[in-house]
Amino acid sequence: MITPHPFELRSYRLKDEQWNVIASHLPRQYQARIVNNTGNYRTFIEAVLWVVYHNAPWTSMPNQFGSWRAIYVRFLRWVQDEHWIAVERALGVDSALARGLRERTERYRANNLWRRKRGRPSHAGRESDEHVDMEIEITKRWGGARLD
Repeated sequence: MITPHPFELRSYRLKDEQWNVIASHLPRQYQARIVNNTGNYRTFIEAVLWVVYHNAPWTSMPNQFGSWRAIYVRFLRWVQDEHWIAVERALGVDSALARGLRERTERYRANNLWRRKRGRPSHAGRESDEHVDMEIEITKRWGGARLD
């Protein structure tokens, strides 16, 4: 369990003021959904913060948050889209909870990169790994369009 600083969040539960700050930091595409309370973003973020706060496996998440698998998959999507950076900023980049969240997201990114490299066939004379990784990112973001 993360020991919070006296002025930081004392738990994974968000007060209304804290939620308003986080909601204002989220990407514009979520703002209307948050106002209309669709998607239940607050419960989702609190579920992820519960896992981070307790440093627990996803499968041990309490049932009150819903399906741990659905939350985990959504968490992974947010990692790929880099939405957790906004939550880290709202929590305070140096706070224990933000550091724990950053560690979780970086662990996923490292595992994802390792899986992509492991699955790639090795070719003699292939360009550097950094260039290949850049090509993968371009393909992912631009649908295969090459920028030559």
